[in-house]
Amino acid sequence: MTKAGITLAVFCSLFVLNNAQAATTLPAQVNYRVLLDHSTLIIHKNDSYTMQVERIVEPLNATGVQNQSQVNIAYPGNFAKLKIIKAYTEDPDGVRHPVIASEIFKQSTRSAIAAPFLSDGVNESVIFPAVSPGDTIHIQYDLTYAHPYLPGIYALSAVLDPGVMISKASIAMDTVQMKQFQIHQSSSGNGWQTGVDEFSGSVNKVSVPPLGTPAPSQYAGVAVLSTADNWKTLAEAYNQLAAPSSEVTPEIHAAALKIAEGHTGMQAITNIYHWIQQNIHGVSVNYETAGFKPLPAQETLQRGVGDSNAKVALMCAMVHSLGIEAVPAMVSQSSRFKEYPGVDPFAFDHFLIYLPKEHRFMDLAYRHASADVLPVQDAGRPVLISGKNPEMTTTPSPEVNLPLLSQTDDFTLKGSVLSGTEELMASGYMAQKERAALSGLKGRRLLKVIRDAFYTQGGVGEVHTVAFRYRHDLQKPLGIRLSLNRAGEFVPGKVFSISLPKMHHISADLVPFASTQQRSTPSLTTPVNLDFTLKIKVPEGYHPLYLPDSESLKTSVGDYKVSYAFKNGIFTEHKSLLIKHFIVSSKAFPDLHEIAALALEGDHQALVLEKSA
Repeated sequence: MTKAGITLAVFCSLFVLNNAQAATTLPAQVNYRVLLDHSTLIIHKNDSYTMQVERIVEPLNATGVQNQSQVNIAYPGNFAKLKIIKAYTEDPDGVRHPVIASEIFKQSTRSAIAAPFLSDGVNESVIFPAVSPGDTIHIQYDLTYAHPYLPGIYALSAVLDPGVMISKASIAMDTVQMKQFQIHQSSSGNGWQTGVDEFSGSVNKVSVPPLGTPAPSQYAGVAVLSTADNWKTLAEAYNQLAAPSSEVTPEIHAAALKIAEGHTGMQAITNIYHWIQQNIHGVSVNYETAGFKPLPAQETLQRGVGDSNAKVALMCAMVHSLGIEAVPAMVSQSSRFKEYPGVDPFAFDHFLIYLPKEHRFMDLAYRHASADVLPVQDAGRPVLISGKNPEMTTTPSPEVNLPLLSQTDDFTLKGSVLSGTEELMASGYMAQKERAALSGLKGRRLLKVIRDAFYTQGGVGEVHTVAFRYRHDLQKPLGIRLSLNRAGEFVPGKVFSISLPKMHHISADLVPFASTQQRSTPSLTTPVNLDFTLKIKVPEGYHPLYLPDSESLKTSVGDYKVSYAFKNGIFTEHKSLLIKHFIVSSKAFPDLHEIAALALEGDHQALVLEKSA
């Protein structure tokens, strides 16, 4: 294949689900079965192509009817056309109820309405008549694209998702009229069978993944048919399409000089990064309906609006004007942390900027992210760097050697009330999350939101004041200090107990993994390092009747520690949680469960005080 003839991208996302032996054995969450899901990509001589889709679905209950009786088909209206071949409902007696033309509705997608200059996305909704449980819903349609998404690459992929039933699924590619294309077949996981220019699959057992499970493409079978045999080809294709959008104009150069404020190197990059964050309004775009060509940087600067692709093109142009190298990088924000088995441009759904000299990725889509730490949605994921030296690599995982979030509660017990302060220090991606939660809040509204969060997390009492440290300096850790009291549900006497305040973040991260001791699917965690210290000055003449047991647990997944002490009239609790990885295998899950069970059990500890003799 020549360079000019190897870059074009087409994608059909097919979430293929598994087949159970009998409906009576299905999990309660299964509301329909897919009897047939077939997609064929046909390449035409003029470089256009057609996606032929045929699908038959059987709703099993009222929820299945509600979810499946409307089919939505989205596509780029500026270079694709939809033709519905057939659409009807068939009851168990074989009577067909066809969809009439007035029950097919065409409208713009949300991103096309929000920013029509970024997307010409169209959504056609097909409403099926007379659908009841046990009927079958039939649809067949052709989507014909005038040209490829990227010049020269055709790709079709599907995922065998174990949460939905399917009796028969297949994807195929027809290149009979395009002999120069070679189809590269690849798959991972179980369930797919290879044929001639196609994959087919079905699985006998339905298994609804529990909470805390990553995207199906992380652990389920993935099949890819593609005319590209490596990721470098795809990067070159994107670069061919997108490079002109980063053209440096006099206006862009002037803006870059002004924003850099005389700085060079990393400080100039940081200034430009934060300026685009704050001044270019972000819009979410689905690239399946918008295409991959970014808006020209000059136009994004003038409009003040852009998706991640357009923002990256603008920043590339700005830093290029200052003699700094930067290129776009493609990443997926789904909870998938391994490469697709084959080359598919729609394995990605988001764009970062990459600085080769600094070996740094930056995300312009998050208003409160620092220039040196990626949002957690981008971390540890496959990323395709474009530019002169294309490369498939992985974004850095969160740095967890030091606490990302530390909380210190310092209280004095008076009567039935704990009064004092709560201090929170957040760094890394945690600082970005906390700043985002406080965005735009001030005065009474800010205090109300913080009070509501305090009550939601189980606090009983009142927040009096709030103070911040580095709230608006994104390059520094964020500090939050609350002055508050916690009303205790106890009556002072010879012996009484106090429910200990807790660090809500520890519980929130571990709850999904406490109910079962084993899992058949991998688990999704967020790498964290959390540190909690609680100090309570108890009334004179009282001491703890006993101290809860200290615990320490080290595993391959992470560590949990809690310790208790009483000295000089002050009770101290110290608790820490370290989770090291995004993905925890089924084999390692018992370690994660043990951490979760131990930490959640510790949330119910109480301090029992006894009046000294």
